Amino acid sequence: MKRDSPAQYQRFLESKAASESWRKMQEQNERSRSSRRLDREYKEAVEAAEASAMSNISHTASPPPPRTATPIRPTAFASHGAGRGKENDTDPITAGQEVPWYKRRPDISDFASEMAEKNRNVDRDTPSTETALPNKYKHLMNKNLDDSSKIHKLDDDVGTVSSKKKSGVFASISKSALNMRDANGVTSTSIPFSELFPTLYANDSQKKEEKDRKPVNPAMMYEENQFEAYHEAMEAVFADHGANKAISKFEAKGGEEKRVVQIVKQWLLNDHRIIDQNSVKERWNNVEQVWKGEKWMTGIVGERGEESTEPRFICELKAQQEIFLSKLLEEDESFLASGESASSSDEGSSKRSGDLASEDIENPICPILFHEITQHIMGTLGRYCARRARSSPMVVAWWKVKESGLLLSKSTISTYLYVVSLMGMADSLGSSSGIGISSYPISDNEKGRVVDSRDAIPEEVATYHDLASKPTESSISLRVKAMACKGDANKAEELLVAFQNSIEADQSSDELMRLRTYLPILKHYCETGEIGSALSLFKRMQYTPGVILEPETYVLLIASIAENKYFCEKSSPIEGAQHLGYSCSNGPGLFDDLVAEMSCDVLEISSASARRLYNSLAVGFQNESNSDNEDIVVSTLKEVHPLMSMPVARQSAEHNEVVASRVSLDRSTGICPVTDAQQRLIILEPDQRIQLHDDLLNLSTEQFAKYAGKKSDDSPNRAREQLQKFSDWLNQRQGEPFTAIVDGANIGYYMQSFDKGRFNYHQVKFMVDTLEERGENPLVIVPHKYGYSQFYSTKREHQRLDQAEIEIMNDLTKSGKLYRVPPRCLDDFYWMLASVSDQTASRNARDLSVSNNDPDHRFPGTRPMLISNDQMRDHRLELLEPRLFRRWYGCHIVNYNFTAFVLGESVAGNEVGFSPADFFSREIQGNQCPDNGCWNSQAWHFPVSDW
Repeated sequence: MKRDSPAQYQRFLESKAASESWRKMQEQNERSRSSRRLDREYKEAVEAAEASAMSNISHTASPPPPRTATPIRPTAFASHGAGRGKENDTDPITAGQEVPWYKRRPDISDFASEMAEKNRNVDRDTPSTETALPNKYKHLMNKNLDDSSKIHKLDDDVGTVSSKKKSGVFASISKSALNMRDANGVTSTSIPFSELFPTLYANDSQKKEEKDRKPVNPAMMYEENQFEAYHEAMEAVFADHGANKAISKFEAKGGEEKRVVQIVKQWLLNDHRIIDQNSVKERWNNVEQVWKGEKWMTGIVGERGEESTEPRFICELKAQQEIFLSKLLEEDESFLASGESASSSDEGSSKRSGDLASEDIENPICPILFHEITQHIMGTLGRYCARRARSSPMVVAWWKVKESGLLLSKSTISTYLYVVSLMGMADSLGSSSGIGISSYPISDNEKGRVVDSRDAIPEEVATYHDLASKPTESSISLRVKAMACKGDANKAEELLVAFQNSIEADQSSDELMRLRTYLPILKHYCETGEIGSALSLFKRMQYTPGVILEPETYVLLIASIAENKYFCEKSSPIEGAQHLGYSCSNGPGLFDDLVAEMSCDVLEISSASARRLYNSLAVGFQNESNSDNEDIVVSTLKEVHPLMSMPVARQSAEHNEVVASRVSLDRSTGICPVTDAQQRLIILEPDQRIQLHDDLLNLSTEQFAKYAGKKSDDSPNRAREQLQKFSDWLNQRQGEPFTAIVDGANIGYYMQSFDKGRFNYHQVKFMVDTLEERGENPLVIVPHKYGYSQFYSTKREHQRLDQAEIEIMNDLTKSGKLYRVPPRCLDDFYWMLASVSDQTASRNARDLSVSNNDPDHRFPGTRPMLISNDQMRDHRLELLEPRLFRRWYGCHIVNYNFTAFVLGESVAGNEVGFSPADFFSREIQGNQCPDNGCWNSQAWHFPVSDW
């Protein structure tokens, strides 16, 4: 193995020492930057160290001279080239004086020779600590350079290394870069020190940017978390393909458009405000006065100013635009610099911006163009937040809309209205309409910033929307919610009345008041104990079109009344309750009235609502003590945790006890184990039967359109027309009325899931015979294909009826007991409609129902009954009125069971067992207790959906 010469080894040791000194210097510099500023001598030392460090790149071929007595500072480079060679008397620095260590000339004369030596000894195994040039600069090195006759010259800024033959590698070394040229002196390359020493120069650009940046008042900065959410959303908007395409169209026009696009982008990504908050607050307080003083129900076409031809709202926005655009140019000189060359020759743009021209602004921004671009970007931001249901970016975005005086389009402001409705509504601290910032802003003491209140933003957007277009139910809901949160429920209710009157006056309006519009006011009344106002508002909600009362709404009102002890017999009456139509103003009678109204709109409640009702009764009757006097009501109720499961009560209550408990009813009797009240099966009323009949006709049309599709040549009303014909046939036919409707497909496939299973007509005949034996007149309804001797079964298998089955089918058809549904029509609608048909001619207004103690031992219940095990889960969701379906299902469906047939054979003694689908209606109902007790001898039962 080839060994290094003593001179090479000496250079290696010096290079190693220089590298170690360089590493220590970097560590000390990092520590000192955070604790103190560098003094002048230290800065000069670092600059000299940078120049001296260049000697680490090359090594001379001659042995180094003895070390001088000049001390090496630990923060400087230990360069092996310092002090080498003879002093030049012509050098003004070295002549006649000792050269300071940090100004000594680095000897780089043998740089090229050393690089050539390194290339010849690539197989050397001695480790090296040399600093290599980046790969992109290595092509500049030449192995055959003549490095003699180097003349060093040094001035204040640049030290040049020149060659008489002009064949050297280095042209010059400055404080910021290393300038190199090839051997022929043709190509010159500058290598920045930031590439040679990335660690040393890593933060220079950032520090320079921070130094050059104009200081911003902390009070003008946005809250950090809010700006991060906004910035993330805005970056996504700028990355959106559609937004980029639209922006590119503006930039493609050149000149002024391109300049304005850049200004808009920089402003939208600014982390601080352009205009101080007090100025914006004053402007938007003027807008609030516009909303209060003008006919806000008509939007921007309201009363105009005397000297203006435009609505005052638009005038206020334009005044804000002028202030904003002038402040925008003054805020950062980069805007002016970017615009000097962009639009100086664009005369058209200069004309458009003439209104804003001033003596101190050479290049004003065209307001029309600025707001056109901004509106497009802010609209894209609104859609981005709406699709993701994110409201946090709106805090900063809405401020930028306000400070710029931007007039958003109707679609954009509607989108903003939806997004800000997702914000939580706590107590708002702003003015009555929420315009402007809060009167009492929340300050960040550490940073001195003022944080915008999120609570005021929804109301601000609502006011902006109402003035820019027309009030809608959405904007009024936000305003009502804000007013209720501030405790101003009376004014909120007045606003609802005014809006309702405007809807009624405008015949072309399609706006409807909804539950969410009233609910904030109702909650406020209930929470503050204003039960009379809550009851009055609730009564108005019941008669308002578009308001659909939910179970939680009833529970809210009833629980609030119970907590205020109005259900106690000796409580004070609720003022105005009897004028609202209630029979009682307090006590159990008022409870009966309210729950009776609830039972008309609600079928069942949730377990959370059940616990709320229980706890409210426990609070309302908590002062009732035990007593032997049966005339005094006794309460043993105790509050439970809202997340705690209520235990099931099985013991009978006392006659004078307040009962509020969880019970499990006997499915075969419907008797309550606590109150002994028996639940009843509630049947359809005549008008409800007609409504269900009409619903089935409508559903048949929708089903046929989905089934047939666009390729069908039949009329879209074909299914409805066929179903109507079937209904007319039932009403017009003579003879005995049908008392049992048989779902033929369900009976034929019953228990036929085994290998040889098939649609079995023997099972259909078995069911018909059983029903006739029990005094019923059955009608079998089957899909159209089962009226043929061969067809494809539900198993996708071809089935051929045997001779016995064909005879059964023909006999049922001849006797009028089999009805084939028309092709491509759903048989479910036919047997459902048959069960609610009046059968006018055959029934002749007779009541076909069978009592429990029928002497012929017929199956008790409503007639006609529907024999089927079909759960009809699809129809449950399609019917318009869930209550109708539940009552129809409980009254008419009768389930069955028997042993399945194998072809035409069955087990001996096979019988059909019938059972009602429901023994009692699963809905809120009140029933009399056997003995006189509390609650006026009536017990109410609430089905709970998740128990």
